[in-house]
Amino acid sequence: MKKLFCALFAAIIVAGAVFAVPTKHNETHEENWSSISYVNVPILKILDSREGYVVIYQKNKYGVGQTVIPKKWAKGSKEEPRKLRIRYLSGGKLKPFMTIVKDDGNFQNVILSIPAKKTDAIWGVVASGKTLEGIDKDVLEEIEL
Repeated sequence: MKKLFCALFAAIIVAGAVFAVPTKHNETHEENWSSISYVNVPILKILDSREGYVVIYQKNKYGVGQTVIPKKWAKGSKEEPRKLRIRYLSGGKLKPFMTIVKDDGNFQNVILSIPAKKTDAIWGVVASGKTLEGIDKDVLEEIEL
């Protein structure tokens, strides 16, 4: 009797799953889609300077690229929101990465997820006296992946 009851119960569950119809709550409507997109890029090295960070990142297939991120982007105001956020990684389980956030294809901000300790191998220093090109930019250029 117990085996019959279990078999019947399993058949009802399977039939319910097969004939289930998605409800309006589960349907996807284009008007509910967000215009915000992002891309995560692995970081190989971060070179620190007084004016900004030089980020050396891994491209998708092969090779590396680099970009300059001004430190002044970390300060924001009501008129000009922050363009740089720094998120510190702990535990060493997660590798450093950079998240570039765009709204309708236009640059919004960049998030650096990096180790807090400057003694980590990912950190480096820009040679003293060297001026960084692109330190006065307002948006992050389209990085080549």
